[in-house]
Amino acid sequence: MLRADPFELVDAAAVGGFDRCGVRIVAPDPDQTVFDLVGDTAMRTKFVKHLASSGVSILDFEAIWLREDTDVKALVPALEAAAEMGSDYVLTVGYDFDIPRLTDTFGRLADAADRFGLTLPLEFITYSAVPTLFDAVALAESVGRDNVSILIDSLQFFRAGAEFDVLATIPESRLPYVQISDGPALGPTDIDALRYEARSARMVPGEGELDLRRLLASLPVNLPLSVETPNLELASLPFADAAIRLREATRTLVASI
Repeated sequence: MLRADPFELVDAAAVGGFDRCGVRIVAPDPDQTVFDLVGDTAMRTKFVKHLASSGVSILDFEAIWLREDTDVKALVPALEAAAEMGSDYVLTVGYDFDIPRLTDTFGRLADAADRFGLTLPLEFITYSAVPTLFDAVALAESVGRDNVSILIDSLQFFRAGAEFDVLATIPESRLPYVQISDGPALGPTDIDALRYEARSARMVPGEGELDLRRLLASLPVNLPLSVETPNLELASLPFADAAIRLREATRTLVASI
C-alpha cells in the first residue's frame, strides 16, 4: 500500500483486523519520497494519537538501505522518531557491495539505534549485497551487536534457495518477526525480474506454490507475521478491502499448519 499515507495505512490495518502495521519513514531509494514523520514533529504527534485511537501499534519502520555513501549521523533523527512512535524495529537492508565497509556502517548504525532501544532486523534480498540467509547470518555475526537480528521474508527465502539448514541454526531471539507472501514455485532468473516480482507481483499468502507451511512450521511459535504482498491487483483495491483479503488469507494459511 505504498500510495497510502501512514494514517490511511493504520486505518486499513484496523479495519482488516491487524494488530500492528509497518510504515516507511526512510526512503529506500534516493529518488523516492516518504511521508514526513521525522522532520514534521506536529504531524508525528498527530500520528501517535491516531495510533492510540485506532488500537493499532507499530511493528516496524522501513527501510534503511545501507549504501556506500550512507551517513549514519543523518539517520539519527529517523531512529529517534521511530522510538518516539513506539517501534521496536527499524528494517535494514545491505546494499553496499564492499562488505567490510558495509559491516562497519551497519555496526555504527546499530550503536546509534541502541541508544533509542531499537533493534535492526537485517533483511536479505536476492538483488542486494546480502542475497541469502547464509550471507545475512554471516554479516550479523561480523557486526557483532546484540540489537541486530535476522528478518525472514518468505519470498526472498525461497528465491534465495530455501536454506532451512541455516534457518535451524538461528536462535529464536534473533528472529523478531517474519514477512510473508507467496509466489510461483519457480521464480525469475534475472535481477530485474526478481526486483519486479518482489515489488509488484507477489501473491497472497496461501494462493501460490511456495512451501509456506513448512517455513512457518520451522519458525518460533507466536512469531509475528508481517503480511507484505505488493501486487497490482491488490493495489487497485480500496486499502481496507485489500487488508481484509490479506488477513483472511493469512488466517486460513496459519490454520492449515
